[in-house]
Amino acid sequence: MSSSSSSISSKRNFEFQPENPCYCGLPSRVRTSRTKDNPGKKFRLCPNSMNEGPKCKFWEWLEPETPENEVNSGKDKKEPCNLTLKVSILENEISICKMKMEQENLVVRQEFEKLKWKLFTHKVVMIVLFLLFVFKK
Repeated sequence: MSSSSSSISSKRNFEFQPENPCYCGLPSRVRTSRTKDNPGKKFRLCPNSMNEGPKCKFWEWLEPETPENEVNSGKDKKEPCNLTLKVSILENEISICKMKMEQENLVVRQEFEKLKWKLFTHKVVMIVLFLLFVFKK
């Protein structure tokens, strides 16, 4: 699936690979797993596997592509990440953080309003006491 590949891209979640046929001799279809156990991992299958009628049982995982200049550090190879899933998770966490901030902001504003009211009442009391003191004389 390099850039020089003759695969035909589709707007759907797959592409055809004429150079890698299935058992039927048809171009295999490359899809991306959306499962929890294998998010983002690519696999190849027969285009007839989803059709009604006779089905070809061709199916295989694809090895993740690594750039030629990437050096193998000896670490275990990890499955490719499903970036869409990770972005969705991060967007969800951001939404949760925003909600918490809005709730905290509401509490702070309510406390601020209480303090403003308390300050106002203290000012009124001070003015009344001052007027009583001035007119009492």
